[in-house]
Amino acid sequence: MTGKADEGESPAHCAEREAFEETGLRGDLVDLHFKHGYRDQRRELEEHAFLLRVAKKSEPAVSEEHVSARWVTPAEAKKMLEWEAHKDALALALDAF
Repeated sequence: MTGKADEGESPAHCAEREAFEETGLRGDLVDLHFKHGYRDQRRELEEHAFLLRVAKKSEPAVSEEHVSARWVTPAEAKKMLEWEAHKDALALALDAF
């Protein structure tokens, strides 16, 4: 999942807030020390990658922004990702896990 930082919000705080808002999950946030830039239709943006370690058997309670969520294997997750930067972040998360 991704999210946009509020004015003056650190990348780590944004990641914690967005994870909770979109999934209802809290846990240990691990900075993967990976960021990449991209451009949307209006401006240049920078995306930072984090891993959220949650308790075993945790289940997301998705926000209205999403239709559903499910746990998948690393191989399934990689197939679902479109952008190389997200695949790179997944590889770092798996190494940190």
